Amino acid sequence: MEIISAILIFIIFIIILVSYSKEKLDFVSISLLGMILCIVIVSLSTPITFEEFMNYIEFKALIVILSMQIITQILQESNVLEYVAIRMFRLSRGNQRLFLYIICLTGAILAAVISDVVVALILVPIIIRICNFLKIKAGTYLLALTIVINIGSIFTPFSSGENIIIAQHFQLDTIYFVINYWPIALILLFLTILFIDILILRKEPKMEFEQSQLIMEILDPSMVITDKKLFIFNGIAFLLIIISFVIIPEIYIVALIAAMIMVLVNNKRGERPLKEILKEINWEIIFFLIALFVVIGCLQIVGIFDLFQLGALQNFNIYIISLIILLSVSFLSGILANTPTMLLFLPIIDSLIGDYNFSPIPLIFALLVGVNLGGNILPQGAMCDVFTLKMAQENKVENFTYKRLLKNGAIFAGIHILISSVFLIFLSLFYG
Repeated sequence: MEIISAILIFIIFIIILVSYSKEKLDFVSISLLGMILCIVIVSLSTPITFEEFMNYIEFKALIVILSMQIITQILQESNVLEYVAIRMFRLSRGNQRLFLYIICLTGAILAAVISDVVVALILVPIIIRICNFLKIKAGTYLLALTIVINIGSIFTPFSSGENIIIAQHFQLDTIYFVINYWPIALILLFLTILFIDILILRKEPKMEFEQSQLIMEILDPSMVITDKKLFIFNGIAFLLIIISFVIIPEIYIVALIAAMIMVLVNNKRGERPLKEILKEINWEIIFFLIALFVVIGCLQIVGIFDLFQLGALQNFNIYIISLIILLSVSFLSGILANTPTMLLFLPIIDSLIGDYNFSPIPLIFALLVGVNLGGNILPQGAMCDVFTLKMAQENKVENFTYKRLLKNGAIFAGIHILISSVFLIFLSLFYG
C-alpha cells in the first residue's frame, strides 16, 4: 500500500465528508476539487488510465437517479402526487387515529417510489394545513411522518439514491427486495404506527367532529387537477413504471425511457420541455456522487481498505460481521451522512463476499437497512427530517421542535435497529 498517497486521499475524503454536512460550504466544488486531487495523487504513484478511473463510477445508478428526478418533477407539476395524498387523507373521515395511520401509510408508500425529500415537500404542507383547519397540533403527525419515511425507503430498489446505488452495484431487482426486505419493513412500519398511536397520540386532545367534517367537504382532490387528460396519462404512466420495475431487472433502461416519453408527451400538451425541467434537477447530488465514486475508487487503488484487516473477520460468524456492519453504518449515517457512509462500505462488503466467501444476503441487508434507518438517530442525519423541521418552524408548529424530533427519532432508531438485529439472526441462519 502507498502509505503517503493513502493518507492524503483519506484526508481529502474526510474533508469532502465534512463539507457535505456543513450547510454554508459549497460541498460540490469541494468534492470535485478533492476528486481531481485524488486522481493526481494516484496517477503520480500508480500507472492507471483515465478509463480505469471511470470504471469506478456507477453510471447505471446515476441514470436511474436522474430519470427518477425528471419523472418526479413531472408528477409534481401535474399534481398527481398531491391528488393521491388528498384522496388518502379523505379516507380518515375525521377519525384522529385513522388520520395518523393514513398519513404514515401514505408517507411510507410514497417514500418507496420517490425521494424522501419530495415526500416531505408534498405531505408536510398538506398535514399542517389540515391540522390548522381541524384546530389540532400537527407535531405528532409530522413526527410520525419523518420516522416512517425512512422505513418506506426500504421497500424498493429505486426509492432513494442510496438504494439505487446498492441495487445496481449488487444487481438486486424488485423481487429481491420483496423477499428480503418487505417482512422487516412491514414489521417496523406496523410497530412504529402502533407505538406512536398508543404512547403519544392517545394522550393528546381530540379533534372536533364538526370541524373535521367541514374540512373533509372542503378538501376536494379534483381541485388540484388542471389538465385532466395529462393528469390521467401521468398517473397511468407512473403506475406502469412501477410495474415495469418489478418485471424488468434493468431498471435504469426503464427509468430513462419512461422519463423521456413523459417529457415528450407533457411538452406536446404545452408543459415545459426537457431543457426547462433539467434546470430543476438536483445536479448537486449527481456531481457529488461522481466525485465520491472516484475518491472511493482511489482509496481502493492505494489499498487503504487493507487496513481494515478483513481477513481477521474469518474467525467470526456471518451474524457477528453483519451486526458490526449494521451498527457501524447506522451510527455513521446518523451522525455524518448516509451517502458517503454507504459508498465507503461498498468495497468492504465486496471484499467480504469476493475474497472471503461470506454470504452476501446478510451483509447487503446490514448495509441497506443501516443506511436507511440510521438517518433517524439525529435530525440532520436525514434530509427529509431537516426539510420537515424547517417547514414546521416556518409555519410555527408548536409541538414539533428539534429537541422533540431528536429524542423520539433516536428512540425509534434504536428500536428499529434492535428489531433489525434480531431479524438479521434469521437471515444469517438461513443464508449463512
